[in-house]
Amino acid sequence: MTSRITLLMAMAITLTTAACRKPADNPVPRPEAYPRIEAYEAAYDSITAAGGLVVPVNKSAISEVIRNSGNSQWINLSYPRYRATLRYTITTGSARDVKESVDNRLTRMSLNSGGNTTEIIELRTPEGIASTIFVTPGATVTPLQILSTDSATFTMSGVLEIASPTATREEIMPVVAAVKEDLLYTAKHIARQ
Repeated sequence: MTSRITLLMAMAITLTTAACRKPADNPVPRPEAYPRIEAYEAAYDSITAAGGLVVPVNKSAISEVIRNSGNSQWINLSYPRYRATLRYTITTGSARDVKESVDNRLTRMSLNSGGNTTEIIELRTPEGIASTIFVTPGATVTPLQILSTDSATFTMSGVLEIASPTATREEIMPVVAAVKEDLLYTAKHIARQ
């Protein structure tokens, strides 16, 4: 009888120990899984844009520069792996034109956030070019935006567009994190020629 009690106690201890293991030790199937996107290398090149503006861009992005006969220019940077495009608009003009452009873009950026919580990052280069980056992961179509200006001769605004409007926040977070690093690099190194 004592051997039977000993055996039952040993089984109870074994079962209790197995039940008390940490959850991390027990793989649990998740209802949805999101693929991990490998980020592009943080290597940069520059595009010289309207008014002699030098815009650093990720070398892995496919760039398309569209010139306008007026005072605007567009740069589209496609990130195929991310299924996303960073679209820049560069406008040159007088200080008054620049102020109006900045006001317009700030209004547009606020509307693009869709009332979602937004992280705002402000940077200034030694040359006096100010940049504001809006990070709004809840706005899954336009989660990143940038506005750069010298307040006198140009405005550069940009928005990251994700190609899947039905993507969830969890799906776009790796893309937002990677392109945010590119925008931070651009904001720190944008310059005039």
